[in-house]
Amino acid sequence: MIDYLKEAVEQEENLKLRTLNLIRWIAIFGQLFAVLIAFFYFEISFNIFLALLLIFGSVLLNITVSIRYPVTKILNFNETFFYLVYDLVQLILLLYFTGGLTNPFSVLILAPLVISATYLDLRRTILITLIAILSFSILSIYYYPLESSSLGISRNNFSKFEIFLIWDALIIASVFITAYCFRVAHESRKTRKALQQTQLSLSNEEKVSAIMSLTAAAVHELGTPLSTISIISKELTINKNLDQNIQNDLEVIQSQVKRCSEILERLRTNKLSNNSNEFINQLDFKRLINEIVSYYQKVDIIFDVNCDSYFDDKNITVTRSPELIQSLTNIIDNAVKFSKKKITINLLDDDQFILIEVIDDGPGFPSEIFPLLGEPYLRNNNEAENPGLGLGLFISKNLLAKFSSEITFIKESNLGGHVQIKLQKKAIGIND
Repeated sequence: MIDYLKEAVEQEENLKLRTLNLIRWIAIFGQLFAVLIAFFYFEISFNIFLALLLIFGSVLLNITVSIRYPVTKILNFNETFFYLVYDLVQLILLLYFTGGLTNPFSVLILAPLVISATYLDLRRTILITLIAILSFSILSIYYYPLESSSLGISRNNFSKFEIFLIWDALIIASVFITAYCFRVAHESRKTRKALQQTQLSLSNEEKVSAIMSLTAAAVHELGTPLSTISIISKELTINKNLDQNIQNDLEVIQSQVKRCSEILERLRTNKLSNNSNEFINQLDFKRLINEIVSYYQKVDIIFDVNCDSYFDDKNITVTRSPELIQSLTNIIDNAVKFSKKKITINLLDDDQFILIEVIDDGPGFPSEIFPLLGEPYLRNNNEAENPGLGLGLFISKNLLAKFSSEITFIKESNLGGHVQIKLQKKAIGIND
């Protein structure tokens, strides 16, 4: 599961060959229908043989590609780029022989641009857009005009000014639609990958929690049989009638039982086992914070954890949740990266909510990114010494949404980074 999530996060998103082939077949039948109707029904004069030759070229290419490659083939960026460039050039040549920009179907040049903006990277999208703009400019000057005596269409029906207006409208539409589609698609991809990264982090935490549960269960279950073996072996050693070899074997058994007990005791006192059995996933709030903080024992930073008396007086416990642990870990880890000497963590009671404040003495949140905090892949440009993906706060924000929580980022001149988490008591299983 984790390997699958890693692959989903790292792979580039692109189209299937089947999808582009289907789109091209639709375009082929549309072009063929339009050319035949225009030539035979409306009697519009243009070189129908060259037009049909261009359409036949697309048919031949589609058949060749379908035979050579499986329909399930995923195209990479370069393959998709050349695929769209061919469709763009084919449509431009077809328009060249059928009226240029005076052909109302010239607006179809926007179709490859929309696909490019949706699935390709910025560099290739800009390149395809520039090809389209150059094509519009050429078609506004060089083209075979459409003529039809039955419809009263002549070569001079469109003035240069009218063609200029069409050219101008298509250029603006190309730039606007491409930029709009690329921006929306980019945000969608970025958010989707960030959510996949969130799921990956959560899967890791769930795996750790499962190991912790198994460890504590093993400690609890093995304690009883080992005690029984120890008692019986001690009683047998008291018997003086036993052979010396048997006595020696019993002493070995006792020494091994003692060794097993010492191993279980180390596991029992380890932070992974939580000193519990059936209530392994229940622990008090301050202990939860200290457990997360203990991961940073080797860091030269002082942690000051403060709690309201409410937590001790009412013995407030919380269920060990992968979402909660991962969220708090991300926020504290973010504070550790930028803190100089000290991090203060406050646990406060606020009626129906619990407030968790994480305050560091670092430089605080930069002004340029402060309004965008919590967005995926958001990093300060000066974070060269603290590399990362910029996903920590985004992951925490999404995971804590399960507990109907709110995360507030506070900017104060006399403090560093200040993050406040507002947890709803009922959502985390606390009933006063």
